[in-house]
Parts: sequence; C-alpha cells; structure tokens
Amino acid sequence: MLMRYRPRFLPLAGVCIVLTSLVLSACGSATPDTQAASARSASPGFTGYDWQVVAISHGGKVTSIPARMQVALQFSPGGQFGANDSVNFHGGTYRTTSDGFTTAAMVSTAVAYVGDDPATLLAKSAIESFDNGAHATAKLIGDRLVVSVGAYILTCQRGGPRADAPAPANTRG
Repeated sequence: MLMRYRPRFLPLAGVCIVLTSLVLSACGSATPDTQAASARSASPGFTGYDWQVVAISHGGKVTSIPARMQVALQFSPGGQFGANDSVNFHGGTYRTTSDGFTTAAMVSTAVAYVGDDPATLLAKSAIESFDNGAHATAKLIGDRLVVSVGAYILTCQRGGPRADAPAPANTRG
C-alpha cells in the first residue's frame, strides 16, 4: 500500500530540490566581472566586516537593541550584503556610493513574527528598509558605523571580519 502512494511524492520532492537549487544559485549568481566591479567599488571603511546593530533611531526616539537579538549588517569584500533583523535574514548585493551604499538583488527568508516586542518590531521595520535599490548613507567613526536608511538610523558596533559571501546569521523564530 505504501508503494502505491510513493510515486506521487517523488516528483514533488524533485520540484522542491530544483526550486531550492534555483534560489541558492540566484543568491550567488554574480559573474566574475560583476564580482570584480563590486569589489573595486567597495569602501575599505565598513566593507569586510559584520556590524552589530546596538541602537535604532526612528521618529525622534532611540531604542537600544540587545546583543542577544543578533541584529546585524554584513558587508563582504566581494559586494555581498546581508542583514539580520533577529527574525529573518535579508541578503543581496551592495555598491558603495560617495556617502554610503545602495542595495540590489535583495531576497529574504520569510519567517512570520507574531510577537509584540518593540525592539524586534523596530529592527524588522528598519532592516526591511534595505529593499532593492535602497540608498543608505554611512558614516564610520572609529569602530562605530552610523547608517541612515529610509526613516531609520542604525548605530552599529564593528564585529568580526567578513568573508566574501555572508552566511545567514542565527535567527529567532
């Protein structure tokens, strides 16, 4: 009896594998030419590091972000951008500009958050501002990076060095 139903699920499993492969390949589908261009345009200041978000300003109010939430920005030397809002990981590419950077090709995990923690809700909204084509200003002051995107100002503390491709950070579900 079990064998009769198994063939129905094998094609579905194959489709899931193909879709997963397509999503993963799209995340790293930059050609060597575009990777080299991104690397050349990268700023030595904030590029190549993980940046832990320690505070977010919005509407005239500053909210501290606890380290346990792991809200962070990631800038790889090869032009890959990652942002963790404590619930979802957002990734894509970035290009530096004279006053900061612009994001592109953004994708995100899609974990639902049904809680009401104000810091989590603020972090989600702020990180979602890094949508495709978003321009952010960035000011480096020692080991601090101040990023302004949309209606948000994120104050970040320099973390560890970043390899060429950001890996999703741990997220809370």
